[in-house]
Amino acid sequence: MARKRTDGGLVLVGLVLLGIGLYAIFGGEVAFTPIAPREGAGFGGFWAVLIGVAFVLGGLYFLRESRR
Repeated sequence: MARKRTDGGLVLVGLVLLGIGLYAIFGGEVAFTPIAPREGAGFGGFWAVLIGVAFVLGGLYFLRESRR
């Protein structure tokens, strides 16, 4: 049985996506602005949770694929 190797780049991407997703879920707001958040430039409530869940699922996918 061959040992599985971990791809460090995919792990890094997965952790970043997990961090953004958890911040969106628990913070309750996501702002997509180039430099600094402005008033009214983000999504809140349901949309923030939906975006957060998508990022968490993407992060888990990348973490899973890093072990193949």
